[in-house]
Amino acid sequence: MLGVTYDMKGVSDGVLLTGTLNSKAAIAKMDTNFNIVWSTELSASSGSGQALLVDGSDFYVSGQAGFSGDFIAKFDANGDTAWYLELPQNSFSSLTDLIKLSDGNFLASGNLDDYPLAIKFDSSGDTLWNYTEYIFISFRKMNAFEKSNGNIVLLGEHVMIELDDEGTKLTDTDFTINQFYDMHFENDTVYMFGYYRDTMWGSEKLPLVELRNANWDSLGSWTLSKGVYPNASNEFSDAIKTPGGGFIGVGKFRDSVNVSANTYNILAVKFNDGAVPDTNTNDSTDTVTGISRQWANSQMMVYPNPANDVLNIAASFSISSVEIIDMQGRIVLRENYATKNEQLDIQSLEKGYYILSINSMHTEPFIKQ
Repeated sequence: MLGVTYDMKGVSDGVLLTGTLNSKAAIAKMDTNFNIVWSTELSASSGSGQALLVDGSDFYVSGQAGFSGDFIAKFDANGDTAWYLELPQNSFSSLTDLIKLSDGNFLASGNLDDYPLAIKFDSSGDTLWNYTEYIFISFRKMNAFEKSNGNIVLLGEHVMIELDDEGTKLTDTDFTINQFYDMHFENDTVYMFGYYRDTMWGSEKLPLVELRNANWDSLGSWTLSKGVYPNASNEFSDAIKTPGGGFIGVGKFRDSVNVSANTYNILAVKFNDGAVPDTNTNDSTDTVTGISRQWANSQMMVYPNPANDVLNIAASFSISSVEIIDMQGRIVLRENYATKNEQLDIQSLEKGYYILSINSMHTEPFIKQ
């Protein structure tokens, strides 16, 4: 198992993960029962795998190598390295996103110190061009996508940069107040996930989804404010597509000023099939098919994880019901209690990945060994 995981991708016979192993960048494959099939260390020095791309039977990974370098690597389905390309830089750098382009080549994007970095390369590991510029971004994920005309868009928190297919910058847009950490591009519409801030130096932050067209005109936004304490770092940090064409945005929020500053609730919001959200609403309209807020904080502890025969629950609140849900969404165990501590017998469960749901609100993933 990796020490820290930064990205994961599903494949037909399991899951790929990238992150760190023995403080080095690494990639690993697990089968459908979450048993490790193989793992491979990448960088000779310390580092971390940050992004994965699956292209048929070939796997690509990028990330950080050492302190002032980044890397791109290619693997086959057995975990054998086809090539490993390390790219020394003059300062801290990392490649945090990977996409395949319409011309059959690839793009890795990230940051060089506080500035954007993009590298186009082919399937043999030959670099076609590099782009970087003194435009301030930050150290979080630099996303990328390709427009229908072949231009490339980079999104780094508050800045969106458009390049042509030769890596020359065409435009840049500064969102100033709002910050975005993940995005998806579909049918020339950009779905951006991050947070809304009331003013440039204001203290209010609320989870935000904004839609823009290919010309960067805003098509509307959706802000979660109900039940959220605004003077905290509330945000969407990632998003995934659903099989029905919608999105699930995930992140964190605090719901009370009385909660400790380092304790947050997990947030998950499901949006339906690409419809434009109503601006600044919190209703479950036809644009939001369901909202699920899930707690995982220091007031609850589930152990051991992974577990063999017994799963222990310790909570500062009263437990009235417990459900275990498998990866197909089926409830495989349900119990009712009136206690703050409980021990679950899970011997009958098959090996695999499950979600523990407490009081239909608090959730915690765990692995049955």
